[in-house]
Amino acid sequence: MILLSSVNYLAVLFCGVIGVVLGWFWFSPFLFGKMWLDAIDRSDEEIKKNINPIKTFGLSFIANFVLAYVLARVMTFVNATTISEGIRIGFLCWIGFTLATNFINTLFEKRQLKLVILDAGYHLIVILTFGSILGLWQ
Repeated sequence: MILLSSVNYLAVLFCGVIGVVLGWFWFSPFLFGKMWLDAIDRSDEEIKKNINPIKTFGLSFIANFVLAYVLARVMTFVNATTISEGIRIGFLCWIGFTLATNFINTLFEKRQLKLVILDAGYHLIVILTFGSILGLWQ
């Protein structure tokens, strides 16, 4: 049995913060914000009007923290202790759990394929970054 202490919680906490920062940048006007708004058929004003930043970014941090924690546990189970192993495990998790589920949801919701690329692309960057950080700090 692997103990909970085998996870580097400082690395997981750092990943949680990094995930929020990457999300802010990815979906901002600096990168893919306009394309994302178009894909979800919303305006910037609608998004800003209906958002509580503290709640949204706080819950986003918690979700990123959970993602990093689970990835750290998976990496511990398979004894992945390097950056390249973290990236490889992260990529496999992304294909199987993120890309596949986003694609299925998009098909049934009849949303634009562009949305899968934007959303799953963000999660790919996040999980590869998390795998790198966790591999480095194991």
